[in-house]
Amino acid sequence: MRNMLKRLGEMGKTIIVSSHILPELADICNKVGIINRGEMGFNGPITELIKTVRPQTVLEIMPTDLNSASKLVECLKTSQMVERVDMKADLLEVTLQPGQHDYSLLAQQLAIAGHRFKRFAEAETNLEAAFMALTKATGDKM
Repeated sequence: MRNMLKRLGEMGKTIIVSSHILPELADICNKVGIINRGEMGFNGPITELIKTVRPQTVLEIMPTDLNSASKLVECLKTSQMVERVDMKADLLEVTLQPGQHDYSLLAQQLAIAGHRFKRFAEAETNLEAAFMALTKATGDKM
């Protein structure tokens, strides 16, 4: 069924699907409309929904050594690219300044400063997480 819907979409056909299984929808849809209690809360491309709920780039950095995490946090806070650093278990969640999307120099600066990390990647936001963030932001009115 999913393959058939994808093929119809590739043919330029508009298909309307109503479902609560968001990971399945994200695989076949390029636009989403979120309706609750008769009101359209969002209507547009999935990429725009994600930008709406996460307008800034967020990185996930996992230090190799948790004992040196505080030094890594201090180093990150001195960077002009970084707005905020939050510690989440063994992971640092780094929110970049608005409009800052190229973070390649940040990784280089950290490495030159002697910091080592197992993970340095942009945090993913999937359709389900975007939906949850949007509904939470509107006071669960969606």
